[in-house]
Amino acid sequence: MTNRKGLMKLTVLLSAFLLAIAVTVIVLQYRQLEYIFSGESVSAMVISIEDKNSKNAVVSYINEEGDAVEAKATLKKQASEGDKVNVIVSKRHPETVYQIPSRHMIMMFDIVFLFFEFCGWLIVIKLLRKLKKYKKLDKKGKKAIATVLSVKNTSGVLGADIEFVDDEGTKRKTVYYPESDIPEAGDKIDIVYYIKRTGKVVFMVPNEE
Repeated sequence: MTNRKGLMKLTVLLSAFLLAIAVTVIVLQYRQLEYIFSGESVSAMVISIEDKNSKNAVVSYINEEGDAVEAKATLKKQASEGDKVNVIVSKRHPETVYQIPSRHMIMMFDIVFLFFEFCGWLIVIKLLRKLKKYKKLDKKGKKAIATVLSVKNTSGVLGADIEFVDDEGTKRKTVYYPESDIPEAGDKIDIVYYIKRTGKVVFMVPNEE
């Protein structure tokens, strides 16, 4: 079981992080696509760089009217003053130029990004399902005292087989995964539970809340 407050906080933070990453990537991709499909490739000269290890520079290029234009540039690799570089210029943003990665590189980045987002949202959905379970337990849950039958280690995860008697006098068995203190056989645990139509036991341990 997972602490409810921690679960809610984790869900909100993870959702906000995934949304922020998605918005950032969409904005950057929009700018890159704009330069790739509507921009013009020109030769420019590096006038200055931020520092020796920086790829950010100021370059000068000749526009369609034959005028020299100074622009901020983001380069693929480090350059020195006086170097000639090929950059992409957008008519909408003549003051900023880029050395855009190839379409193949952009596609690979998109695949990795989408996979990361997909896995992240799967985790969010899983957390939301747990929160939904807590909500149902608040509405439908009934109290009981469960007895630990045995404690076992399955693939490095400690779980305790527990048994309790429901409100109709039926013995129920399920598995409890403790958050901190490891129980021993014979220990008593207070639980809040409800029984699904399938007969599956859904429960939480209030002491871990």
